[in-house]
Amino acid sequence: MDLSTPIYDSTQHNNFYPAESTGNALSVSELSGFITQLLSTLELQELGALYYQQLNTLLPVVGLSLSDFDARWVFGHAKISSTLIDLPLKNVSSISGEQAQAYYYISSPLSLSQRETLFQLHDLFGKQVKHAIEHLRLKQMATKDALTGLSNRGGFEQSMIRQQAWAQRHGETFALLVIDLDNFKYVNDNFGHREGDKVLAHVASLLINVLRDEDEPFRFGGDEFCCLLDCQNQQQLACAAERIQAKINGSSYLARMGVSCSLGGAIYRDSDTTSTLFDRADSALYSAKNAGKNTYQAA
Repeated sequence: MDLSTPIYDSTQHNNFYPAESTGNALSVSELSGFITQLLSTLELQELGALYYQQLNTLLPVVGLSLSDFDARWVFGHAKISSTLIDLPLKNVSSISGEQAQAYYYISSPLSLSQRETLFQLHDLFGKQVKHAIEHLRLKQMATKDALTGLSNRGGFEQSMIRQQAWAQRHGETFALLVIDLDNFKYVNDNFGHREGDKVLAHVASLLINVLRDEDEPFRFGGDEFCCLLDCQNQQQLACAAERIQAKINGSSYLARMGVSCSLGGAIYRDSDTTSTLFDRADSALYSAKNAGKNTYQAA
């Protein structure tokens, strides 16, 4: 893999740097160590964290934001007084499809030598970001449900692990909602499996439409869906469940098919594993089904 790069000669941010050149360029061993760290992972969030750690030891960079990929991917502790430098990641698109940027926060003006070092390291980082994006695309192909376009059970399990790790590191919580379609068997038995597939695809589109950007829906299997939600308490979770239920009940097509939904939810606890969290939400779902369907229960 070729990660060699020329110095990125740009004057876009000249006002942020003193005219004199102080400090030395990276040694061969420093550059080799930097490249070795970048090559150690293709997970984009982990790559960003490793990159920031390396920058922080070499330059007065006190913060790095990769918010063009995920609003939560902000590394370091930049102060309001920090200077922002945004540099494009060549041939890499953001989640909105626009040119992706890396946002650097510096605590003091960079010398010309430090500026050249930042551009060089940024270019190296950008090349590995391209590989990470391609790796992510291939993973998504393997974890995508072809019928609905949602992530499948494998994708759900991976996302659950990432959410749990984030919650443990940052002391934040999240919620899981498990959704089961009521009377789906009736559709298959009376209208055929092709109509049943249309119902599943329609429900998936409703979930995508009603959820916020920070929430994520999945097709768990059969007529069961899951949603990972940015909810910190039971009231927020109940509101999310109510929105989803109202959206599904408001569909004239699903009404003609006689399809509604039952929902079970749970908030992540410090003692939870991914399995215990799912089991609690799933148990709440069965309580909802036993209560007469088309209702919501929380664990």
